[in-house]
Amino acid sequence: MKQNKKRVFITLLVCGLSTLCKGNGSALSHGVDNRVDWKDFLSRHDLVWEKTPRSYFDAPFVGNGLLGAMLYMPEGEALRLDVGSTEVVERRDTEARSIVDNGRLPVGYFEFASTYPVDRATGRLDLYNALARFDLHTKKKQSLQLDLKVLRNRDVIVLEYESPADADGYWVFRPSMSVVPRLPMKGTAHLNPVAEMKVINNVNVAIQNRDAGGCYVTAWKEVKLSESRKRLLVTIQDSYPDHSAINKAVDLIASSAFEHVMEQEGKAHTEWWNNYYTASFVSIPHPQMESLYWGLQYRLASMMRKGAPLCDLMGPWYKSTTWPGIWFNLNTQMLFSSLHISNQMELASTLHDFIYANEENLINSIPQQWRHNAAGLVRCTGKDQIEPVFEWPNAEYPERSNLIYLMYYMWEHYRVSMDDRYLEERFFPLLKRAANFILNVVTTDDNGMLHIPESHSPEAVYDTDTNYDLSSLRWACTTLLAIDDRLHIGDKQQAEWKRALKKLAPYPVDENGYMASAHHKAPLGHRHWCHLFQIYPYALINYDQPKNRPLIMRSLEHWGSPSIPNTWTQAVISSMYSYQQKGEEALKHLELALKTSNLSANFTHSEGKNPCSETYGGLSRMLQDMLLQSWGNKIRIFPGVSGCWQDAVFYQLRAEGGFLVSAGRKNGATDWINIHSLAGEPCIVEHNFNAPFTVRGVKYKRLDERRVCLYLEKGETALLYTGDYNKEITPVIVSNGNYNNYGLKE
Repeated sequence: MKQNKKRVFITLLVCGLSTLCKGNGSALSHGVDNRVDWKDFLSRHDLVWEKTPRSYFDAPFVGNGLLGAMLYMPEGEALRLDVGSTEVVERRDTEARSIVDNGRLPVGYFEFASTYPVDRATGRLDLYNALARFDLHTKKKQSLQLDLKVLRNRDVIVLEYESPADADGYWVFRPSMSVVPRLPMKGTAHLNPVAEMKVINNVNVAIQNRDAGGCYVTAWKEVKLSESRKRLLVTIQDSYPDHSAINKAVDLIASSAFEHVMEQEGKAHTEWWNNYYTASFVSIPHPQMESLYWGLQYRLASMMRKGAPLCDLMGPWYKSTTWPGIWFNLNTQMLFSSLHISNQMELASTLHDFIYANEENLINSIPQQWRHNAAGLVRCTGKDQIEPVFEWPNAEYPERSNLIYLMYYMWEHYRVSMDDRYLEERFFPLLKRAANFILNVVTTDDNGMLHIPESHSPEAVYDTDTNYDLSSLRWACTTLLAIDDRLHIGDKQQAEWKRALKKLAPYPVDENGYMASAHHKAPLGHRHWCHLFQIYPYALINYDQPKNRPLIMRSLEHWGSPSIPNTWTQAVISSMYSYQQKGEEALKHLELALKTSNLSANFTHSEGKNPCSETYGGLSRMLQDMLLQSWGNKIRIFPGVSGCWQDAVFYQLRAEGGFLVSAGRKNGATDWINIHSLAGEPCIVEHNFNAPFTVRGVKYKRLDERRVCLYLEKGETALLYTGDYNKEITPVIVSNGNYNNYGLKE
């Protein structure tokens, strides 16, 4: 493991050996006064429905990472409560491809029956408490209140509603047909038997058997709370290959019917959500983007939790889709790209939990001759990673870099925590295997240059030397060498990695910039930017290399068209401009991302009416890249912020090197920066101060007009500031700003 002497040596090497300055005062805990009233702040970003939600794409949604529910009333139909579970999947093993044999299955919905039919539903999704509160208006002018949540720590959907004698109501369950909606490439789709409805121990159950084994069970019970109020309790449980889900579901609902249990679980639910948001803070002078960012923080936590299945393209809310599974050539990577930066480490860890639990499957997914030292990741899969890389879409189209690409975000996760034990025992061995999946098949030409055989560049071309593979292999070899050096491993493949970096074919380039591959131009209107991964996210070719800036801009301007009608594509274009410190262009594409038709009233992202979860991470990362970047061993403060954003603030975002970073922007320039070290790593800050500034708490050295080196030990905090010492964290307020942007307005 790295010794303290090495840390000091690297610090001096990076920052220079000249005389150090000593910051005023002693180390500070955080150095600024956090005055955020979270309940008040988040209330301005609640989703508000002034009109009745009519579909999956404009409905209020609640979830706990396993169970999900949505409330809406289709035109001409009764009010309904859709329910879903990420655990409920098919379990077949046939010629059908993975997302048919192992794809998500529908559960069903509850329909509200009442004395007087509901005519209209209006309400609010309370982000702070993760609670949807609605007023149901009947045709007889009555107004009935309804509260909906999914308990965070107990797998129960709780719906409380008013049901007075003159407007009595109850909920009827309608099970859905148990079939994966995607047509198979081989074989046939399979319809499981009709659900069996029963009452067991005063609990209603719908038992859905699977012909492949096991079952999933929806259990519910209505509890009368008073003469005019009821509570509907719902759970969904899955078991395979046995039928233990039946008793588990019945017991869970029966025990949840006790009032003291609901009081305890309701309090724990509220406390969890109230605490969740405080891990970090972001406020900007753009009400719509601020509302979207915080709404997405709510959505991401509703979609994921420790111990639950890895989040797929839907999350816990089910909709019939041609993509009922998990995708690994962009979607999962983008979905997880923001969580470690927003300091939501537990949610972020669900990715490596899945990968390492399935490591043997990653090895077994590739041909036998490479399993001794390699592993790969198929494009799409069901709940478990059990698919051969070379069998879908067919044997001629492997995507060789999917695992390396995924591990880039796992590397960022490591870099913001600096857990060297994890690095040595888990990350390094698997990244070696991911790199070997390509290194095992590279060829050498007459000039000694290394080339990558034909493979698929996602959603683009099939060719040799794709920039997707070239950039991924370069990043992997660079990272492996850095790890080997840090941990003093002396791995026997060192020479091979160095040779690859020296001899690997250069990135194919033409008059438009980077090509897709050796023989194919960069495709126009291509929503996937894999031919530019060397620029973003890998930053192998970057702004800090002046000679590469013209090529970067030529490539970005050719590909990054404002006309691409895809939300996450515009978000990525924005991030790429932020990486080039072009805040005006970054803001332009942020605006374009928010205006795309793919993003609905409840900020569900879809393509062809198929829900796509990746965009939630991409939109969040887009804003983070404007505010904070830390690639290349340097922390950049407000690197991609437009000049029209005069004020902005963020608190406890994570940066590479293991730092919690907070900063305030005032009158168009950095006002203060607070950096807390979690690991004692070297720290260079590109500050963007426009005025003289003071450093408190640590030794430091000014490197030039834009950069300062801080000498932070583990646990120490530095405060950099202009003007007066006293600084506060408060939300940015836009006069006459249009907050509560999402939901349905009149």
